[in-house]
Amino acid sequence: MSDDYGYKVRRLESQTGGMEHELHSLRTKLGEVEDLDYELRDIRSGIRSIEDDLSTVRNDLTELDDDVRGDIQDTDQAIKRLTGRVQALEAHLLAAGGAPLADLDTTDPERKQLARTANHGWHVRSGLLPRHQREAHRLNIRHYEGAVEERDEHRDKVVEAAGILASQPRTSREFKQAAMDFGMSRTLAESHGQRAQKLAGPAQTAQAALAQDDTLRQAKASLIEQGDKAERKLNWLLRGTLADAIRDRALLPMWFVTVLGPVPPAHKTQEWMDLATQVLSYRVTYEITDQAVALGPAPAAYVPRRTEWHRELTKDLRRW
Repeated sequence: MSDDYGYKVRRLESQTGGMEHELHSLRTKLGEVEDLDYELRDIRSGIRSIEDDLSTVRNDLTELDDDVRGDIQDTDQAIKRLTGRVQALEAHLLAAGGAPLADLDTTDPERKQLARTANHGWHVRSGLLPRHQREAHRLNIRHYEGAVEERDEHRDKVVEAAGILASQPRTSREFKQAAMDFGMSRTLAESHGQRAQKLAGPAQTAQAALAQDDTLRQAKASLIEQGDKAERKLNWLLRGTLADAIRDRALLPMWFVTVLGPVPPAHKTQEWMDLATQVLSYRVTYEITDQAVALGPAPAAYVPRRTEWHRELTKDLRRW
């Protein structure tokens, strides 16, 4: 009995020792987990710190970007002011040196008449259908004609298949193929026929619009041609006047110098001359006499050609 009891005690002691060992191991692992948790907390803290730093950097970059933009705008304004002073100084020097004054505003009756003829030709042309609208009408007509052509083609196939069905034995290969062709072609013919019906109205409207526009073009062709010729001649005369003033080193008007400078640029000279000629043409056409603003005030109400021309020239002048 005592031996059994001693054995059981030793066994319990052995099991208790094993449990103590496992408990120690678990405590060690828990300690490692706690250390790992501390490390994770440190990592999370570091990430938050980095995020805060990045946010600060972004804010600094935004402020720097705003400062740079402001500096660029200030520099542009300063350059414009300096350019204006240099141009004014050049004008005074030229005037003191006896340079002739370029007269770009005085227009003779011929030029005024050319401007009126060109302007009238433009208004006549504006009453015609523009190219993109004429093309849209033609496209509607082509769609309708294509649907009709497809419908008629499949109708012919239906008639052909019906002839074979009427003349060939039902058990023949030709009869079976014709039966298939008949059903398919009839379905397609009906489909394209319905499509043609839907397209018929827009096609008729398009045909009527093109016919009316063709008639109007024929009736107004002479006025449009006269307007085009008048515009070309007016631009030629104005360009010649400007070229003579530049050749003679004449003092250009302040309204001209303000937007285009006192002389043509060394690069894009042709583009500069074209734009300057258009500005002169605009002033002649609408009798602009403002000595400070090249194009004068924008039209208060929308006037098709004048408003669009003023807007286009204003945009182009910004590049110079």
